[in-house]
Amino acid sequence: MSRLLPILFILIILPAASFAQELLTLEQAIAKTLEKNYDIRISDVTAQQAQTNNTWGNAGLLPSLNGVAGANASSNNADLEFVDGTRITRNNALNYGYSGSLGVSWTVFAAGRVYLVKKQLNALQQISEVQLKAQVQASISQVIQAYSQVVYNQQQMVAIDTAIELARARMDLSKAKFDIGTSPKVDYLQGRVDFNASRSLHFSQVAGLETARANLNAIMGEDETRTYSVADSLVLNLALQPVDKDRLRDLNLSLDAARRTAELGKIETRIARTALFPTLGVNGGYAYSYVRSQAGQFVFNRSYGPTGSASLNIPIFQGGNLRRQVKIASLQAMSDQLVYERQSTQLGSQYRSAWKSYETAVSTYELEEESIGYARENLDIQKARFKVGIATTLELREAENSYVQALARKYVAAYNVKVNETRVLELENKLAQ
Repeated sequence: MSRLLPILFILIILPAASFAQELLTLEQAIAKTLEKNYDIRISDVTAQQAQTNNTWGNAGLLPSLNGVAGANASSNNADLEFVDGTRITRNNALNYGYSGSLGVSWTVFAAGRVYLVKKQLNALQQISEVQLKAQVQASISQVIQAYSQVVYNQQQMVAIDTAIELARARMDLSKAKFDIGTSPKVDYLQGRVDFNASRSLHFSQVAGLETARANLNAIMGEDETRTYSVADSLVLNLALQPVDKDRLRDLNLSLDAARRTAELGKIETRIARTALFPTLGVNGGYAYSYVRSQAGQFVFNRSYGPTGSASLNIPIFQGGNLRRQVKIASLQAMSDQLVYERQSTQLGSQYRSAWKSYETAVSTYELEEESIGYARENLDIQKARFKVGIATTLELREAENSYVQALARKYVAAYNVKVNETRVLELENKLAQ
């Protein structure tokens, strides 16, 4: 009995330690993920970039205005002779000047390119926003499954610890019966072997639980060493209803992003075609210049006034590159459309598979809920029979194993329900509204 005291101490201390830890609910895990998850934060930055880029100025509608100013000075030895015979010689002649100008340029016609580019920027912003929502859905799905994995590992620990307690009780009872001569020693030895085997599983399960916690922390953006206690069971939705395929295509965010990308490809093809047409631009400005010299025909030279011009650019031949670019853009649009159609087909297959897995998991869970009651009753009967010497050790051991296995299967079934429920809701875009 003295050898059992350290083990009993561990079994008592571990649950007590878990109660001392911070309790993390699933809702809190989701909130932490929405706040700190790196994938969500990266997608959010990308969406902000697209929003910042979506302006009429970036599309090319507005004119560009630039100001230029400058000054210069020099000191030179000058020796000048003019055609009329006049000669000027200056040593260290100072020359200086300054100038300034303000210029504006504006493309007034580009075959509608400006408005097409603005549509492109609108589409890029919308795609980035949809992708952000899809990333939020994916991250919530990941954290729910990771949290469920921690709960599952914790429940498996309960099943293993139950096996330890049952084996210990059978071992102690067999030892007592052996001591008074009513049971062979092999019953006690078998109980001891089963007890040690369950302890070994317990230590392995501890490592699995810690790995699951580290994975959950990574998804939440927390320190991987931070430890939480989680709920002792999963909240399951056993009554989901499937949606029809047309509504599914309207709901699914990944498919929505693919559809918008295909539409963007068509816009970019139209943008590429505008390069085949002439463009008309106008330029205007105002310039001022002043130069003074101690040597030369003029003492100073000053000029100022407005300027203006117009330019018509007609693409005639660029080595076939413009038509090549149009062809490439058209092929890319065709590729984007095919990707959308493929993803639409795959979505139906994925949803059908996820829904079937969910239905199977629910049926299995309900069956295991029923089985655990039978296994518990059978174990109670066999324990009572063993105490009065009617049941053998083998019969009691079989009843214990059946109960522990039924308990473990129930936890597996609950985990499978939660995982498949989450996958269905992710495809339906119902994890975050």
